[in-house]
Amino acid sequence: MVEQHERCDSGSQEPVNMRVDYNLNHRHKWMLRLLYTPNESGVSEPIHGRTRIQKAMFLLQRKLREEFRTRIGFKFEPYKYGPFDERVYEVLEELEMKQLVTTTPAEEHDSPHDSTRYELTEDGAEEAEKLWGHIDDEKKRLCEWVRYEQADRPLGSLLSYVYRMYPEMTTNSEIADKVEH
Repeated sequence: MVEQHERCDSGSQEPVNMRVDYNLNHRHKWMLRLLYTPNESGVSEPIHGRTRIQKAMFLLQRKLREEFRTRIGFKFEPYKYGPFDERVYEVLEELEMKQLVTTTPAEEHDSPHDSTRYELTEDGAEEAEKLWGHIDDEKKRLCEWVRYEQADRPLGSLLSYVYRMYPEMTTNSEIADKVEH
């Protein structure tokens, strides 16, 4: 993270407009956008669960590629619970180190969800809001669809949708016979 300072007209080195460069790649930016995606009330909500955030990023990447020829940079492969890319967790860790995202284990939060909670910090929300402003309305609607119509579904329903729509991602699944698809 690099702080950049602009010179005042008087030539002093006091920060006038302090801007922080977080050195974000496409994966970071789209993760922040997904976590920032406001609900109908205009509020960003956390995503609960490692499997849920994997499937949300998979759907976002797949739909961005299919509908907009936009690439995020993940390489999902069939795994134990369907599409998986370890880099999703690496991106979350990197964003946490940059103090843009917090990851709270289930035992440390008082949510009814019994899984890890992923959410933006204040700085993360500020950065994500800027990134949100750089995408068009169609991509915003896609983020909303992934975030609130897919990732907020009961986990079984989310998995069922992913397995039904992307059967090539179920070849190594340990639960394919238990997931309705």
